[in-house]
Amino acid sequence: MSPNVQISDSLWFPSTLTPFSPSAPVVNGTYSGLRSNTMMPIRLKDEIVDLVDPDQLFSKHTIAEVRTKQIQLRADAEAKQEELRIMVGERYRELLQSSTVIISIADSAKRVQEALDEIRGAIHSQQHPPAQNRVPDAHREDAHLHTLQVLSAHIKLLLDAPEQLWRLIERQKYFQAAWLFLLARVVHRALIRDDAMDEESWVNQGVDVLEQFPLIQRQWETVSHFRTQIIHRATLSLRAVEKPYQETCATLLTLHILESRPLTDTLTIYLSQRTKTLNTLLTKGSDTPGQSSHNGYPAEVRAPVEKSTHFQHMVRPIAVKRSVQVILEAISQTLNAAREIFGASSTTTSLATRVLGHMQAESPYRSTPEHALPVELLINSQTVLSMLPSSAYFSLLPPNIRSYKPFVDLSSSSSSLCPELLKDKLNDWFTQSTGGLRDAIHRAFSLLPAVDGVWRVQLALQKWISRCSLNHSELLVLSNLVDEAAKKRIMEIWKSALANTENAFVEHLSRLIPEDVAEFSPLRSIYRTIPVPVPPPPASGPSSFELPFQTFRTLLTEQLGGRTPCLQNVLTPLEDAAASLQMDRARICGNDGQNCELIQAYRPEAEILCSNIIEALTRSTDQLVADQISDAGVRCLVFHGRLALELSTTSSFPSSIGCGGIVAEDFRQRARTLFERIINYWKDYAVSSEITRYTTGITSWRSHRGTTNVGPSLLTLECLHSLSSSLHDLGMIHHSMPFSSVALETISRFSDAFVHVVDEGIFLDHVQALYDLSFLRRVILTWQSDSTVLKLLGKAIVQIQSSVSEKVPQHDLARRASETLARTQMLISALLPMLPAPSTKDGADKMAALLPHGVTTVDAGFIPAVELAQPSARFPLLLVENW
Repeated sequence: MSPNVQISDSLWFPSTLTPFSPSAPVVNGTYSGLRSNTMMPIRLKDEIVDLVDPDQLFSKHTIAEVRTKQIQLRADAEAKQEELRIMVGERYRELLQSSTVIISIADSAKRVQEALDEIRGAIHSQQHPPAQNRVPDAHREDAHLHTLQVLSAHIKLLLDAPEQLWRLIERQKYFQAAWLFLLARVVHRALIRDDAMDEESWVNQGVDVLEQFPLIQRQWETVSHFRTQIIHRATLSLRAVEKPYQETCATLLTLHILESRPLTDTLTIYLSQRTKTLNTLLTKGSDTPGQSSHNGYPAEVRAPVEKSTHFQHMVRPIAVKRSVQVILEAISQTLNAAREIFGASSTTTSLATRVLGHMQAESPYRSTPEHALPVELLINSQTVLSMLPSSAYFSLLPPNIRSYKPFVDLSSSSSSLCPELLKDKLNDWFTQSTGGLRDAIHRAFSLLPAVDGVWRVQLALQKWISRCSLNHSELLVLSNLVDEAAKKRIMEIWKSALANTENAFVEHLSRLIPEDVAEFSPLRSIYRTIPVPVPPPPASGPSSFELPFQTFRTLLTEQLGGRTPCLQNVLTPLEDAAASLQMDRARICGNDGQNCELIQAYRPEAEILCSNIIEALTRSTDQLVADQISDAGVRCLVFHGRLALELSTTSSFPSSIGCGGIVAEDFRQRARTLFERIINYWKDYAVSSEITRYTTGITSWRSHRGTTNVGPSLLTLECLHSLSSSLHDLGMIHHSMPFSSVALETISRFSDAFVHVVDEGIFLDHVQALYDLSFLRRVILTWQSDSTVLKLLGKAIVQIQSSVSEKVPQHDLARRASETLARTQMLISALLPMLPAPSTKDGADKMAALLPHGVTTVDAGFIPAVELAQPSARFPLLLVENW
């Protein structure tokens, strides 16, 4: 009977285990619930002992620090107490069950010990049996031993199942876990079978399982809880997008065999879980790109990095691309996995159907290379049992258990999925998903500040979409969504740039004051010193010279072009914005002319901007004209005219902004018309100012009776000099055609007004008036223009000569006018035409080229062109050489 004793000991060996609780986590193969939570590392205890030593505390720390450590220790003690309460509350039921089992095991062991003692006594009291009965009794003992071994194999599987199930669930191998659970259920049913009519029942073999082994029922209660755990975890795992379709198929088949769900329901569950994943990504994607990881920047440098243009143009597009690509991957992976698992054709069956067929196959599965099943799905009861500890021990299990296969009715409609139904469900899910995807893509693209970033993200996403294994219609939908979002964002950026450009231009005009445009004189601007860039250190490379040189070159070009800093400040935002938009359009259109509809949608906005710019300049001009005209107002008005002239001639804004050719030409024409209108205002003001100066000077001369000159009066020459300076202040010297026409029109208007003043009798005397009129006629004759002003001047000269007692010869008037013009041509250069200089080498000819309207003779008497102050009486006494 010693073998029986050994078997009994082996049967009761696992009794040291407690009933397993699914809530207890497994750590390194042991249950954390069986460990003591009151254990504390020795080092931590020593630190606490050191901290609570009063002498050391008060010697090493201040009172405030001691109080802080006191509060910390109290908080730690309260946390430990709360942790103990939670542990006791969670493990109380398990502790009760463990104590009950331990008591039951102790009672059973005691009864076994008493039974063994009784057997030993009975053996010693009996006589040896006859020799002929030894063989049958030995055979009966061997059969009973085999029965107990088979029973122990059943119980061992139930005892090992919980730990292995937890391991499989943690490794997300739900298909193997479901198979093991079903196998454990079959073992449990085999153990509790008590049919007296069955010869193989445990009762007929002399074992009352439920009565003698209550552990079986308690262990099954522990195992039975895993069904809900496996289903719940498997359902949640369907949300993971990055899983391969083989694992997803195994998870769906887990739900099919554990819950007996049709494949149609498993597909519905799969799509619903992926919908939750997609909703999470859509919600998360609205704020992730903008507040992403900032490429690992620490908090103290994150703010300046975010503000930098380089960060916005480089890091943010990458974050936006990643966020949108994650959503697109979730959609494509879902559809592709569903088609791989449930899709079938006329020549092939679906992967799920093939796996179910393999589960029911009597012989080992054989497949062609193109229809081979993944290794993860080729499982059976033998592979599941081999994963358990002491797997060789399970060879004692009956063949029907070792060859167990979950039942699947392949002929039932629940084990197959109609291709039309699959197509409809996937189409519905795709339509529902793309509805929210549109808003998410728009939100992601709205974080991109530049067209370059939007375009790069669009190209990257389009390239990624083209590599997806989706249907043509689905690829077209995703591609259209990305294109729509990109084009919408590009239009938003362009509209914002156009609006900012208009606002900046209007703001410059509104903040314009006369003091700002006082430096507009081209003489001041062209002789303004440009600081020479400081050379970089000697060890610097060629790139360090490039930026200072380009900056200096740009400033020099602007200065030579006649643009003053004030004018450049107003025109630069317009021209830079137009150049930037032109680069964006060139990048988008490319050489193949794609995205023309985007350019067509942009063009009306650009045309509206051109119209608004001209209207804003016109409104500002009208406001200046409506105000009382003064010197300060005229300076601002002249600045507006210069703006209109630049916009109509040299500015690149109309041609770069992207409006149509007709609109650009209309823009230039309206700017030219506004310039002519402003110049007319200026001509009237300049001529009236000089005529007022002349009449005021005549009144003053008559009151003091000054001297007269044999030639044009100094007062007339002063008026012409002032008028020439005003023409120079217009800043149009670089625009020869407008400047020439303005100069001729100005001198003609002044001559006309001068004649009317002389006709009214406002002049020094008749002879002086003759010389003044002759000089004006000589100036106008330099333009070689047959105008009505010449006739008017000639008529005025004839009228005055008729009233003079002593006639002045015409040749004398002409000679005096030519001599005066030769002397004053540099003073009134703006009123004279610019003649081409001859190419000569002689000194005299060089002087003639410098003075194209005549060179005065050296022996001629000095006649001042303007009135000079008389020298002081003390002037000869000053020591000039000591200055």
